[in-house]
Amino acid sequence: NPLQNLLFRPNILLTSVCVCVDSCQRGWRLLYILTAFHHCSEVLKPFLLKYLQQVFRSAGAPYQGIAKACEQNLRKTFRYGGRIVPPNSMELKAMMAGRSSKRQLFLFPGGIERHVKIKTCSVALEVTEELCYEMGLHRPEAMEEYAIFLVTNRGVLTDAQTAFLSNAD
Repeated sequence: NPLQNLLFRPNILLTSVCVCVDSCQRGWRLLYILTAFHHCSEVLKPFLLKYLQQVFRSAGAPYQGIAKACEQNLRKTFRYGGRIVPPNSMELKAMMAGRSSKRQLFLFPGGIERHVKIKTCSVALEVTEELCYEMGLHRPEAMEEYAIFLVTNRGVLTDAQTAFLSNAD
């Protein structure tokens, strides 16, 4: 889809030739958000992946970390379809400030609590696998026995939770 590529092209240009550090940083952060929500065309994909890999594999180059995160986001977006629910204003401000993860509380039976680092493109499957590894479960058959349930405040869902659940069908 040519419209998808129109989202990516200016950011690729901004991150590759911009000399203003602040603008370049914002370009990378915007590219991080774009790769979490949209996939580019199959034609642009190999070039975009190659560009991101060149940046994060260049020893001592600036923006290595965010380039790697963009590459991971893009791969997950192609694999899982990208995020459906847009970030709320608080998450968007955090991403534009360079913070792309949070620690999310997970409750287990018996009152056991675990915190997992959730990123912009984290998917439930990855979190389930991480929690299973922590419990010593490494076989895929054992992991299939577990799922993540959403705990609400007195049964009331937020708009974002409602949108997420309706899109999960």
